[in-house]
Amino acid sequence: MTTDAVRSTVADVDLDAIADNVAAIRARAGADVIAVVKADAYGHGAEAVAETSFEAGAVMVAVATVEEGQVLREAGVSGPVLVFYGATDSSEVAHAVAQDLILVVWDVDRARAISEAATALRRTARVHFKVDTGLTRLGAPLGEAAARYRAIRALAHLEIDGIFTHFATADDPDPTIANDQLARFREVLGTLDERPRLVHASASAGIAAFGRVDGMNAVRPGLAIYGLYAAESHAASIRLRPALAWRSRIHRLANVAKGTGVSYGHEYHMPRDGRIATVPVGYGDGLPRVAGKNATVLLRGHRVRFAGRICMDLVMLDVTEIDGAREGDEIVLIGSQAGLAQSAEDLAAACGTINYEIVTGIRRRVPRRYFRGGKLSSIRTLAGGYRAR
Repeated sequence: MTTDAVRSTVADVDLDAIADNVAAIRARAGADVIAVVKADAYGHGAEAVAETSFEAGAVMVAVATVEEGQVLREAGVSGPVLVFYGATDSSEVAHAVAQDLILVVWDVDRARAISEAATALRRTARVHFKVDTGLTRLGAPLGEAAARYRAIRALAHLEIDGIFTHFATADDPDPTIANDQLARFREVLGTLDERPRLVHASASAGIAAFGRVDGMNAVRPGLAIYGLYAAESHAASIRLRPALAWRSRIHRLANVAKGTGVSYGHEYHMPRDGRIATVPVGYGDGLPRVAGKNATVLLRGHRVRFAGRICMDLVMLDVTEIDGAREGDEIVLIGSQAGLAQSAEDLAAACGTINYEIVTGIRRRVPRRYFRGGKLSSIRTLAGGYRAR
């Protein structure tokens, strides 16, 4: 089976940008990097990003679910993998321990199940203990954290490798709530007679906003790994390079008479005799349907709006005013062309959402092509999986 991309709609990922971003993050935070590759590395492809992150000096990668961790192991990623949700079902525990995944815990019962699985497998399981300091999502409640930590540390065949919390408002210009959370976390740390190997609080927003944080020796960047910012103001604090470009090509070009309806519902009618280009990308690939209202793409150095509704697999463009447009021409959804650029933030703004949702929404059926030094190094397709060139 070929490892070449089998369709014209592709997402290209610059692995050198990923590596440079890891280095910039480590320099800004003055701490070890736990690279977050959950949600298929925010749409960039977890296998390649995990490998690159370790090569760039990350001490660990992190995912949300046990199954995501298993995917990395099956792809040959052997480094430490942290699972943020821990084991959400009892059936996951033994699989996670057997594959040396590091589970997040915050209550004794879940930790005991891990201990029992590790004992049965005659190995030591590592965990990270999470403290809820104000996000009110996951973690040990503040008043119970110290007691739970001590009880978990006493369990057999279990090692607490790290302790952490997560900021709720690190992307807010006002640091008051984040500082309050950090103070609460430090109160918990002060009750420990011995801290674990890794202590971490900042994710991408916290790294940009606060830089080095006393008492923390690790950080958990997600969005920043990919060269994206949690807040526009953060660009002044850390220089990052966007790693992903999303492209397609004109699949069909047709002459269309004035007044002709285009796409489902005929919400768009040709304002004059002209040409409609059909492009093989749609909401089935992760392009939000709402993008049809205000978003643009790049074609021959021009910004072009969508003509009518975005379909599952196709979009239409009115290219009447684009001289020389022809079948096979490149269409840019994220990236640059002829001196123009369109970012994930631009597309997100047009859709009324955030850059996180745009990139994580790019579906797996969109082939990923990975580049190092400007040369194609690996590729991932729906049929062929992830393979080096």
